[in-house]
Amino acid sequence: MIGGGPGSFMGPVHRRAAAMDGLIQLVAGAFSTDEARNRAAAVDAGVSAERSSTDAIALLDREAALPPGQRAELVSIVAPNDVHAELSVAALQRGFALFCEKPLARDIGEARALADLAAAHRDRIAVAYTYQGYPMVQEARALIAAGVLGDLRRVTVSYTQGWLSERVERDGNAQAAWRTDPARSGASGCLGDIGVHAQSMVEFLSGETISEVMADLKSSFDSRRLDDDGSALFRLAGGASGTLIASQICAGDQNRLEVALFGSKGSLRWAQEQPSQLTLTDGAGRSTTLSASPAMLSDPAAREALRLPGGHPEGYIEALANLYRAFALHLRGSEGHALALPTIDAGLRSLAFVDAALESSRTRTWVTVKN
Repeated sequence: MIGGGPGSFMGPVHRRAAAMDGLIQLVAGAFSTDEARNRAAAVDAGVSAERSSTDAIALLDREAALPPGQRAELVSIVAPNDVHAELSVAALQRGFALFCEKPLARDIGEARALADLAAAHRDRIAVAYTYQGYPMVQEARALIAAGVLGDLRRVTVSYTQGWLSERVERDGNAQAAWRTDPARSGASGCLGDIGVHAQSMVEFLSGETISEVMADLKSSFDSRRLDDDGSALFRLAGGASGTLIASQICAGDQNRLEVALFGSKGSLRWAQEQPSQLTLTDGAGRSTTLSASPAMLSDPAAREALRLPGGHPEGYIEALANLYRAFALHLRGSEGHALALPTIDAGLRSLAFVDAALESSRTRTWVTVKN
């Protein structure tokens, strides 16, 4: 693991998720560039001092030099955005498989360069679009692919939080400090942080790419250099229209990711804060609520994504664990694995979307999304 030291949100989440199925063992880590913080994280994670380092590249070199069967095989990157591309390239060049937090890079230029270098390793890369690991999201994707909604006509998606409604980056909040710093976060703030989850959810569920976007992005404070609030109109490649809202200044909202898709035969709705339910509504207005239960779901959602009997809530860490498990099985060549995984292409699409949205917000025009 690279990143995820003391104070990190994603580090402990990834460690718990990766370990959940007993398929992945954490054996080495560069958790922090600070010696004391790195040592504390290594102790907490059960990693020996000999296999931890404040220098991520040096750690990768040491691991790559170990004999087969002793060296690490998979690198998980949970550090801030500014090192994603560089460390991804370093890991792949040394023969490691890669599980990287989103975004794949700080901007589309870095992402394209990474994609070019990773051409021979594309099946050994996964990106942490955690919400795609929820059973009901996998089920929704399968239902839409089966034509339950008919011809797709409109999509609405929103992801709203309230934690940046005040200038907390000035008050010692480390998460806010790097996420509002262009040098570390990248070209976009809110859209690049949570808006890409909304964008990737639309493409994952619909099976279509976003072809054009008209966006309005802003910062709520003069001193904040990156967007913290935004909305966009978009068009899918198949012709459907859509709206996307991404905001971190909606005071009171915690982690409200919601998506609705409307077709010629009906609609489908899913909300991350009620992840075990999926609502289908037919053209006459009759609604059916599907629950996370083996009796209600089809394969692969029931077989690959559900972990407990119906009525037992499963959440965010389990969703991420589903992606880790699926990736581990894929790397081992398991024939039974069927869960859809977010790939490097999904990461590239997200940054192409952000790039187009930023241009659109500047020019006040429709902009084509180009990989």
